[in-house]
Amino acid sequence: MNPRRWQRPDDALFFFFALFIFGSTFSIALAQVSLGFALVLFIVIAVGTRYNPFASSLKPFYILIGAYIAWEFVAALAGDTPARSAWMLKEDWLFCIVPIGVYLLAKERYREHLVTAFAVGVLIVSIYGLMQHFSGLHWTKDTPPVAAPDYGYLVRGSFSHRLTFGNYYGTAALFLFGLGIAGVRRLSPHRRTLLMTASVLAVIVTILTYSRGVTVGVGVTLVAGGVLLGRKYLTATLGTLVVAVILVVLTQPGLVGRFGDIQKNDLDVGYEGGRLFIWENSLVIAGEHPLFGVGAGNFEFAYAALLRPDIPHYRKHVHAHNDLLNIAATTGLPGLAFFGGMWLLVLGYFWVGWRSSRFSDGERRFCLAALLGSIVFFITSLVEATFADEEVRQMLMFVWAAGLWPWYKKRDRPNVVDC
Repeated sequence: MNPRRWQRPDDALFFFFALFIFGSTFSIALAQVSLGFALVLFIVIAVGTRYNPFASSLKPFYILIGAYIAWEFVAALAGDTPARSAWMLKEDWLFCIVPIGVYLLAKERYREHLVTAFAVGVLIVSIYGLMQHFSGLHWTKDTPPVAAPDYGYLVRGSFSHRLTFGNYYGTAALFLFGLGIAGVRRLSPHRRTLLMTASVLAVIVTILTYSRGVTVGVGVTLVAGGVLLGRKYLTATLGTLVVAVILVVLTQPGLVGRFGDIQKNDLDVGYEGGRLFIWENSLVIAGEHPLFGVGAGNFEFAYAALLRPDIPHYRKHVHAHNDLLNIAATTGLPGLAFFGGMWLLVLGYFWVGWRSSRFSDGERRFCLAALLGSIVFFITSLVEATFADEEVRQMLMFVWAAGLWPWYKKRDRPNVVDC
């Protein structure tokens, strides 16, 4: 079949997928409607051209995803509310973002345009976030956001919660940073300026959410990026972080005070709102249901059953504030094994891709960016159930696709000895 016949469907797929990733920066409705159109088009193209998304190099990754989803359904059907729990798994369709993204990003004519669509969305909403912090501007609500401890307001963009916004923009910031800093020789000055400006502004609005987890995640990942890029970049990164910390201490004492609350609250196992208290009870749930968990959507009820009868409703959490514990409690230890294996494998892809001599500089650039973005996301997931937050999760799937398309082009796995 003549590939030119499929040029128009490819262009349509690119349009809807670009609209998805741009829309994801501010609107889950626009993003997922666009993604729905993109998925239908992708299926039509894959059938029409006999495109196989499951290249040998990526097959282990897709097998683990399939095993994870299958076990989620088994755990749902084994629970007390099988129909409800099975319905709660509908967000797993977001995994479809990965093969669609790999298909488009592997095509040079679409690759940088998709990155640009994402960077422009991040840049625009970051500027809006700065305006929101200083003025209380909130276009989607009649009331301003929550007041910040020092001055201004806690940034949340158009998302439902500031933590969702912070986790999204912290992950996006380091992904764009990797694309901009590792692609100096391949990028035009204008494109590199766009990527780095969007990254810097995204870091700033992330800090202005006053979220401790993602703030730490961004700092740790910047240092990791400096190590991966070499001594010169590490020195510059550490210097930038020192200046940033000084500025935060001087201008945002309320954020510094929130880190002091870790010792007072989160590390106090008797404090019912602290992380250690939540994690300890989540471990009890996982220990009592080691094989199938309690089923998707049932964590809240299992957790509430462990609390004192008169505890306030807002202490009855719907997740474990940790992705690994949340998966263990809802799908059991097999689900946790599949989920953890999926993470280890995808991080391995990005690490090997960045280090391997069999990849071009352009391909390695995307592997590094995906690695940095994924590290931020994973760090946030240690104190929040970030994977259960579909706004952030759908963006992570794009980040993963960006780091996996070089592997599809290779088809056969590069020899890890080269790393």
